[in-house]
Amino acid sequence: MQALMELKNNTLEIEFFQLTDAGTVREANEDAIGFWPCGEGFLIAVADGLGGHHSGEVASALALEVMGREMARAPGAGPLMRSLKRAVQQANLEIYQKSITVPELHRMGTTLTASLVAGSTLVAAHIGDSRLYLFRSGVLSQLTKDHTSVQEQVEYGILSPEEARTHPDRHRLTNYLGHDLITSVDTLKLDIQAGDVLVQCSDGIHDALSESEMAELLREGRPEAACKAAVQRSLDAGGSDNMSLQVAAVISCSAPPPPASWWRFWH
Repeated sequence: MQALMELKNNTLEIEFFQLTDAGTVREANEDAIGFWPCGEGFLIAVADGLGGHHSGEVASALALEVMGREMARAPGAGPLMRSLKRAVQQANLEIYQKSITVPELHRMGTTLTASLVAGSTLVAAHIGDSRLYLFRSGVLSQLTKDHTSVQEQVEYGILSPEEARTHPDRHRLTNYLGHDLITSVDTLKLDIQAGDVLVQCSDGIHDALSESEMAELLREGRPEAACKAAVQRSLDAGGSDNMSLQVAAVISCSAPPPPASWWRFWH
């Protein structure tokens, strides 16, 4: 799946591209990606399913389906972060319930990283080891934290970041949608500015490419070119996992719209 989109209104102008590929080894693509215009802004999400036997594919698709549905139902006057977090919690609930009631979907789950931009404000919700990056002034910064046992060892000083990149247990998740009935979700909020580039990807991308390589591709190309080059490099590196990438370049942005505009969009 790939898509080139441009969004332009009174408060925000972006150029966006997304791309997903099954890779060279996996039979199915258990990643899912989505883009939704939201009033004066937009929502993007990437989910990396797990569970095997195609149940991961079901989990990631269901996560995005619920996100789109719940955000469309969200009260227009409510805080964006609250609406986003509630949507993620609902996705977790429905995935968990399906995993315990449908035998062939037992223990399915998925990562989820979702970012909502309205005007000059970014809010994001995250669970698992897909990632959100900010590319600003030529520097790439990881905004999310991987929910893995290896990342915990890095934080405790047991492993170095370099050792973590190749550790055999680096994909062992400590939290994901469907893991428990009630789950914790990381959230963040920050101001964005013209020239910023938001990058979301599954581990099939950030496993294959270092941050310096990703930054190089973002410096050299617009969203479409950067996505295609990153996926190709990941394939050239072996392509052993599904890979998904979303790149949103902020051309201009201003103060967020008043709540009434969100109410008009959703209702």
